[in-house]
Formats: sequence, structure tokens, C-alpha cells
Amino acid sequence: MNGSVLVACLTATALVAPARAVERAPDGAAVGVPVEEASFVDPTAQVRHPGSVDLAERVYVGPFAQLLSGRRAGIGIGAESNVQDSVRVEALVHRRGAEERALAAAGLRPTDGVRTGERVILAHGSAVRGPARIGVGEAAPEDSGVFVSFGALVDGAVLERDTGLSALSRVGPGVVLRSGTLVLPGKDVRTQAEADDPALGKVRPLVEADRLFNAAVVEVNVGLAREYARLAAEEPDAVRGINVDPGGNVFDASRDAPAVESALCTGPEVRDPGFRNRVIGDVCFEDDLRSLSQRMGSRISLRADEGGPFSVGTVRSMGNGTIFHALEGSDLSIGNRVTYGQRVVVHGGGRPAVDPTTGVAAPTTIGNDVVLEDESVVFRSLVRNGAVVGERSLVVGSELAVGQVVPDRTVYANDAVFGPVEW
Repeated sequence: MNGSVLVACLTATALVAPARAVERAPDGAAVGVPVEEASFVDPTAQVRHPGSVDLAERVYVGPFAQLLSGRRAGIGIGAESNVQDSVRVEALVHRRGAEERALAAAGLRPTDGVRTGERVILAHGSAVRGPARIGVGEAAPEDSGVFVSFGALVDGAVLERDTGLSALSRVGPGVVLRSGTLVLPGKDVRTQAEADDPALGKVRPLVEADRLFNAAVVEVNVGLAREYARLAAEEPDAVRGINVDPGGNVFDASRDAPAVESALCTGPEVRDPGFRNRVIGDVCFEDDLRSLSQRMGSRISLRADEGGPFSVGTVRSMGNGTIFHALEGSDLSIGNRVTYGQRVVVHGGGRPAVDPTTGVAAPTTIGNDVVLEDESVVFRSLVRNGAVVGERSLVVGSELAVGQVVPDRTVYANDAVFGPVEW
């Protein structure tokens, strides 16, 4: 099995031991697995045909991820990779005509499924439609793996090592993304020429900052796999519902529980393993738990296990599949009466602006009465009161004015329209 593990049983909490069979406790946790080598699958993740899913060591699979293997087409995730919140990996997608011929030209057969190399990042809300290969080829000295960003789609493509997709971008059937190449935000790469020639406006060369960012993301998620494995072994119910983060990492040393009735984190802490959504760590709500339950949809993942705290004002409504997360050393500040569509991603990280009181990058902030439409993404930005981010739009590295509207399917980057989301 090339040093990985055939996952024969994924039940409540899945801790997967590398390179050997393991016993399983009644809750599904692996017995006798060193946490330094364990992989972790969140209990909310969906695994279809688990006998055809192969995880290597130190893999993290986040809340509500889907690993949809076929009986004739499997899924393999390489060592130190991660499959983040609400990622969908579908091994067997039926192709016909031109798509099938394009796949064959790239060396992909219908039943090849989805395989990744080591250190592959499938970020929040991204997707892979098989057959596909991610992270193939020899690793160069500067290689930091592969990054597939928020809402991006690998659709029957081959991604060589040291490549990436920016948020809300796509690479189509039969296309090979060459080592050292990054697809730009919102771009739809349909031909090999578009993938190979930056002059066509769809890709650019990777730079050192990209590789450093990727390496940091890999390191964080390896730490999360280890510490969630430890937490599940110590307290199985703690990896369910509203609960503590695992702590134990340089970026998040202590185990913190969410709080309600105060966005300033002075309200009562809450742990509820039976709650339908995953709310993890230092997430602090102005609403009480009953109001949150009434206003939240399902398959929601609000995860302060890397950055934090998250200060969350009153929620007007929160659609299915909403995701909150933040980079190491950053937090989130969200105002009152915010409306979240379905599959919204709000991700904290230092903005380009510097906070004059601290001298460090200002935090990601959402104001009052903001509307984030379905599948919109906000990252490293300030969204002022009354602003609207349209359906399937991206706001990154920007500051929106009071009441500003970003149209549907628009990439708004560095305070300007970068272009449309092309697919």
C-alpha cells in the first residue's frame, strides 16, 4: 500500500494508523496508534465505500468533508495532506465524448479515481471530480506541495507538484498544470495552452511567498491531525458538536470552548456534543444557544482551532455549509445582523492594512447588516456596514465601503475588480 493505510472502517471518530492494521474501540477510534503518526477524520465527514479509501499518515479530514469513493474507483490521500471543511472528493464521474478523450490524452482512465501525493492542501469548500491526480511527479527542493484554495475545482485534471489553484478557480478535464504554476482567482482553465502560457491571463508562476504560505498550512494541519487524534483518544465526545479545540500546538496551546451571550467571550462556555453543527474553540456569540440553533442551517463549521478568538455578533440567518476559520495568529470580528447564504467562507488573516494601535496587520472584520450571498468568500478583508458580497464572489485583501455591493461572480482583490468568476 506504499506506506499508507487502507481505511476499512470509518465510524464515529476515525483515527487511522499508518502502514499497519489497527484494532478499533467501540467509538471507532484506533487503539495503540501513536498520535504523532495518526490521521484524523472528523466524525461529521462522509465516507462512501470506505474500503476503497486510502489515507496515509498525518492526514487531517475536516468537518463535513465528503470522500465519495466508487467500488471501481478509489480515493488515496498522501501523507501530511489535508481535506478541509466541506471539501467534496468524488472518485468516479462519468465522462463522455470530448471530456473522455481529453482525460485519455492526459493518461487518466475512467476508473482511476482520485489520488494525491504528499502535502496536498484541499482548502475549505474546494472540490475534486475524478478521475484526477494531484501532486504528481518528482519533488523539487523548493516544493511545498499543492494548494487548492477556497471553492476551487479540480475537474478531471492532473496537477503536478508545486502548483496551486487560487480561490474560486477551476482546471478542466485533461488539463495538466505544470510544476511552478498557479491558477489565478476565478479563472477557468479549459485548455492546455491556457495552463501553459501566462500571457493568456489564466495562470502565473508560483513565487516564494506562495510556497512559504503552503508550507505553513501543511504544518498547521499536521498539528491538527495529531492533536485531534489525542483529544479523541482522551475524550471521544469532545470531537463532536459544539466543543473544545484540541490545543497542544504552538499556534493554539490550550483547549478552549465556545461561548454564548457575549461576543466579547465573557458569556457562559458551551459544550454540546449533540449539536448538529461543528462549532470549535474560541468562537464567541452575542446570541444565546437557542437563537443560534433557530437561525443556523446544517453542515456548518465554525472552527477556531488555528486562529482566534472569533467575535460574532447577532446572526440574522446562517445558511447550510457556512465556514469560519482563521490563519495562525489572526482572529475574526463580525458585527450584528449579518446574513450568510449557503456555503459561505469567512476566513481570517492579516489584511494589507496595518493597525496603528498594534503595528501589525489589521484583522479580518465584517460590519453590521452585511449580506454574504451563496458561495461567497471573504479573506483578509474589511467589509463595512451594509455591504453586500454577491453570489459566488470573492473579496480578498480589500476594504469595502459602507453599503458597497460586489456583484455576483466577481473577484474583488486589492480594492479593485480583478475580473469575473468564469465558471
